[in-house]
Amino acid sequence: MSIYSEVDFPHKPGAHPDWQESWVLIFRDPLTGAVGFLRTGAYVNQALTQTHWGMALPDGTRFRRHVLDRKLEPGDLTDTTMNSGNMQFSIPNMEYCRFEAQDEDADVDLRIYDWFPSQDWAFVGGPLHGKLLADAGPAGQGDVGATGHPESAGRVEGRIRIGDRVIEIENGIGYRDHGYGPRAHTIFRAARWHAGTVGPNLSYSLISMLDNGGAFHKFGWVMLNGKREVVKDLHTVSCTLADGCSVIGGWTVVQLENGQTLRINAETVDGVVTSTHLNNGGPGSSPAGIEALSIPRWNGQAGVCDFNMIDNAHRGEQEVSHTFLANCQDGLSQRTFDASWIR
Repeated sequence: MSIYSEVDFPHKPGAHPDWQESWVLIFRDPLTGAVGFLRTGAYVNQALTQTHWGMALPDGTRFRRHVLDRKLEPGDLTDTTMNSGNMQFSIPNMEYCRFEAQDEDADVDLRIYDWFPSQDWAFVGGPLHGKLLADAGPAGQGDVGATGHPESAGRVEGRIRIGDRVIEIENGIGYRDHGYGPRAHTIFRAARWHAGTVGPNLSYSLISMLDNGGAFHKFGWVMLNGKREVVKDLHTVSCTLADGCSVIGGWTVVQLENGQTLRINAETVDGVVTSTHLNNGGPGSSPAGIEALSIPRWNGQAGVCDFNMIDNAHRGEQEVSHTFLANCQDGLSQRTFDASWIR
């Protein structure tokens, strides 16, 4: 029996003009150290597709390509698949999730075999504490700009190419994210999303955000030793360089209602700048976020995570630039910044 269900496939869009649906894969190959962030989706009612794509190698070779205003064409979004032109998502034969992507400078064909069914975010604290996002109704869902956020983690295999380097991945590790619902242009002030896995014993998604009006929200879940645990509270500490964008790591401490406290440390390999409608943020787009592709460590185990960070305390709409570790260039490039001596 498949662990996949209707929640993992495209949903019927609501009437909101900014209703969107997207699928994300964060992956790492422990053998070569390759990391990547893949996102394909669409603003369905605007008939626009989106690709966010970044990858990096330990030697500093990196790739980034965002395609944010491609027209949604017939057949791009079906009952079971999503195609944003240069990236595709599918669940072949209900056996695994497949992410494919094509570019002159890079290619991807990866399969993630999930360890458990998709888990939706739950509210942490407040009157909706413990309630799933998909069950919260418009009032609660408006806080995060989504109707649902089912996610999972698993083993990754397949093939990637960065420039002339081809890597066959046999035993990689990955985290999968799926968001759907209204996602309006919102200039919120700050956000932390630490989502990842160290293997079958621990996977998690932990979110804290300060919205445009100044209210604070927390969401998340933890899958510990095959069982979902209720999150009582959490805090994420992000170590950011002087450019205000480049995350080099940090940690999250999460208290569970079963009495346990977990500390998950993260060391960032590379960062990918993302924004909703423009490559690096700016007027008319969301504040630029940093997909900090990182190695989480817990209880002697290591995996992959997105140690995502957005800091926008003054609610500006300026494009980011002059970043150290966070990549805001297009195509192939070579990272020259060395973070090893400052960690």
